[in-house]
Amino acid sequence: MTANRSARIPGVDIARALAVLGMFAAHILDLGDLRWTQPETWGSVVNGHSAVTFAVLAGVSIALVTGGTAPLGAEQLVVARHQLLVRACCIFLLGGLLQMLGTPVLIILVMYSFLFVVSLPLLRVSPPTLFAAAGVVAVVMPFLVPLIHAALGAWGSPFNALTDILISGGYPGLIWAAYLLLGLGIGRLDLRSPMVARRLAGFGAGIAMASYLLSAALSGFDDGTHQTPSQFYAPSENPGEGFLWEWADLQAMLGAEPHSGTPFDVFGSAGISMLVIGLCLLLCRRPGRFSLPLRATGTMVLTVYSTHIVAIFVLCQFSERGRDGVYPWQGLLTWIVFVLVAVAFSTVWIARYGRGPVEGLISSIARRSSGSRRVPARSGV
Repeated sequence: MTANRSARIPGVDIARALAVLGMFAAHILDLGDLRWTQPETWGSVVNGHSAVTFAVLAGVSIALVTGGTAPLGAEQLVVARHQLLVRACCIFLLGGLLQMLGTPVLIILVMYSFLFVVSLPLLRVSPPTLFAAAGVVAVVMPFLVPLIHAALGAWGSPFNALTDILISGGYPGLIWAAYLLLGLGIGRLDLRSPMVARRLAGFGAGIAMASYLLSAALSGFDDGTHQTPSQFYAPSENPGEGFLWEWADLQAMLGAEPHSGTPFDVFGSAGISMLVIGLCLLLCRRPGRFSLPLRATGTMVLTVYSTHIVAIFVLCQFSERGRDGVYPWQGLLTWIVFVLVAVAFSTVWIARYGRGPVEGLISSIARRSSGSRRVPARSGV
């Protein structure tokens, strides 16, 4: 499953670059909580939302490499599904290795690999159906996931790693599947059309505004005192406690804090992702010299993401957290250095080799696993 460099969609690459550089900021800067009523906190928008955009773009990429607006035929889809599954296994392994470093960063790649598996039976589903399914998942799963977790806590679960990926981790896969569905639907649209880009940006802005305003109206502006759903799961290490929700816990479902996994959080974060992707498509309709550094970064996000985790691991070995829980290297200067190094390295590497080292290795393994059969790329990714 290969992508023709000349057929790449520049706006998608730039959106992917912004997502990974936003995650740099979330991991490196000491950012407080986002308060939409306080402009000085708006920089914290990268918390949670960058990772969500990364997940939505996973769906977009999968849709593009499997035909874009014209999904592949049955025979080609067999090869595509096989290669996607192998890619998922490779990304899962990479994510596990990065987790073993023990950095303070929540590693997204393990859950990211789960999204690849979820996509396998959905490669010929129409965009309206995918968008509708994403909406249903966004509404239903935030309520079902705590119930499932409570049941596992009451019965005991020998599958703690799987539970962490699907339910109780920082990126609960059953909820984040909504972003995968949204991305698959977006990737089936004509992303080279300015009208599609404008609609993405417009609908995204509308969904985000409606979600956050409605959440604020129903729950009051967040004072930071109530719990979030991730704090009132029944703990699996205490079997028998079962489902522990109270009325105050249900009220927390009206919040929209990043990573809280509430319906308003999912819809709001999805809307911001749509807005970012739509604006990137509008502002960069054709490859250009000035957009090359970001486009190059967007073509090798697995390499860039993995390298920045390793760099954070090295920094942590030579420093200790302060009393406030912040490492001395956390700050704007470190983020700027990370960004400049990542963008410069990506630009030089892509100019010379055309594909990132991690991406090239995974693609080679996936291609060889299917007997070197290739899925013809009809859309860029």
